[in-house]
Amino acid sequence: MRVLFLHQQPCVRALKYAVGLRAVRPELELGFAYRGRTLTEFYGSGDELFDRWWRLGSDLAGDLERVLAEWEPDLVHSHNLPDALTVLALELADVPVIHDVHDMQGLRNTPYEDGFPDPGDADELERAAVEGCAGLITVSDVLLGELAARYELPPHTRVHPNYALARDLPAALPTPAGGPPRIAYQGTLSRSGGHYDLYEIFAAIAAQGIELHVFAAREAAAYRDLEGVTVHDPLEPGALMGVLPAYDFGWAGFNAALNAAHLDTALPNKAFEYLGCGLPVITLRHRALARLVQEEGVGVVLDRVEDLGAALAALDVAAVRRRVAAARGRFTVEGNMGQIVELYDELTQPARTPTGRPAL
Repeated sequence: MRVLFLHQQPCVRALKYAVGLRAVRPELELGFAYRGRTLTEFYGSGDELFDRWWRLGSDLAGDLERVLAEWEPDLVHSHNLPDALTVLALELADVPVIHDVHDMQGLRNTPYEDGFPDPGDADELERAAVEGCAGLITVSDVLLGELAARYELPPHTRVHPNYALARDLPAALPTPAGGPPRIAYQGTLSRSGGHYDLYEIFAAIAAQGIELHVFAAREAAAYRDLEGVTVHDPLEPGALMGVLPAYDFGWAGFNAALNAAHLDTALPNKAFEYLGCGLPVITLRHRALARLVQEEGVGVVLDRVEDLGAALAALDVAAVRRRVAAARGRFTVEGNMGQIVELYDELTQPARTPTGRPAL
């Protein structure tokens, strides 16, 4: 089977898919059509997981049409945001198109910040992509519910959170060092006022005398002047998984001032990577993530950042860490990729009758 990934700016979720697909279905041929930078250009690795790469230029329709003719995929796996490339694939491809919803445009109040301007007709594109695709994947059941409340969903849907890569996780967890808690944050940061603008949140953590270490995905110079916060140089994703187990907790609370509805649907990469490295997750009341943390008993959900010190003082840390250690193997890409391969098969193989013969 040939699968064409399609994404304006390839992200770490696509990298994780490729690792998982190579692990469970190594004979798959994977190609990637994109506009921004490749995975290796963005993260330091990942290009090697795909058989072919095509950069789409200013003539998007013409370039994608040429890629489809050259690669002849059996399936297009299109990732948002934006939703525009899925809609274009639906117009041009004569094979099933999967729409993989990382973010729901209709719930955002800030630009996507992938280096390209947001489309002006975002709401119409979202509807066309969701209702026109052959299969729909979302990062959480909350996000799937939000889409179902607005649109007619395709018959084939999956929820596939941003699990951690088992290949990068430590085989065994270190013994906690003891002493005052040390919190790590890894991922995107900005100073735009959006949900990755964590400057004031980090300042509030440091003001409580709690040690915070920041591993930004890209250089975050604006955060280096925060007193009491240690900002480390960016690390390649695999290397980052090697250093996180040395900390006691992972921070996954975001700035909800502008994008609270969007954050309620998110199950971010960092949460599963913290768990995979043995770290309990600390978050705020973002609905999908708070539900995961509370139902699994693998961290702390705060009403306010200012409550962190008191919450940690009251926490049975050893019990929480035992639950994290017991659960971490369930939250890996490789362990959950079977449902995505199953979706690929459902969309590309002829429907069969109970006798095993193709349906007419």
